[in-house]
Amino acid sequence: MKKSIIIALFSFSLVQYTVAQVAIGFKTGVNFASVHTTDLIDQAAPDFNFTPGWNAGLVTEINFGDYFALQPEVNWVQKGFTWNEPVGIPIGNIEIPFGVVATFRTNYLEVPLLAKLKLGNERVQGYVAAGPSFGYAMNAKIITRPRLFFEFDPIKTNVNLDNLNYQRFDVSATGGLGIQVNFNGASIFADARYTHGFTELYDFPVVNEKIKNQGIALSAGVLFNLQSAAPKAKRPGTSRPTMRR
Repeated sequence: MKKSIIIALFSFSLVQYTVAQVAIGFKTGVNFASVHTTDLIDQAAPDFNFTPGWNAGLVTEINFGDYFALQPEVNWVQKGFTWNEPVGIPIGNIEIPFGVVATFRTNYLEVPLLAKLKLGNERVQGYVAAGPSFGYAMNAKIITRPRLFFEFDPIKTNVNLDNLNYQRFDVSATGGLGIQVNFNGASIFADARYTHGFTELYDFPVVNEKIKNQGIALSAGVLFNLQSAAPKAKRPGTSRPTMRR
């Protein structure tokens, strides 16, 4: 009976200690997305450029000691790419520049599972984070901006990804650097990440080659430590005996 009570107390203390190492929060930032392609596409297609977008999500940090943590997230991320189609319209002996700037933008629900290595002191820590990320393309649109001396208003067209045979599920690797400042019960952080996709998303017309996602994200957020809800359990032998007078 005594042994069972000791085991139960130890298990309860372990649960308290574990909960005390968990922080939850949110983040938001900007995403500069593009695609990486084969050399064949680079020769046959227009240049693909980075396009800006937004990212936002929920963050959970599970600490194992002071210098290592696991960080699963659930994020909304805008991905895609931009390309230019310059065309010259000859009028007499003068060629008038005309073209279209087009952006293919996709909204993803993304779940990164990151391992986080921290360096620094209790107040300020730098960190390196890396791990896999799993995404699902929810919807997409093409935004075109005709140009003739100046840009016209953008034209937005919804895209049916299934009709394009677009691969909605995306697997990628993410790595980045960041800084975290810890306060009593909360932390603020900022980081920069690079994401490299492994999934072949779409068959590019004519050359029958596929493209893959890539992007750079700059984000900042806040974490709230659950330690305030469950105080750390004291380690055995650390309590000081009280002196009776």
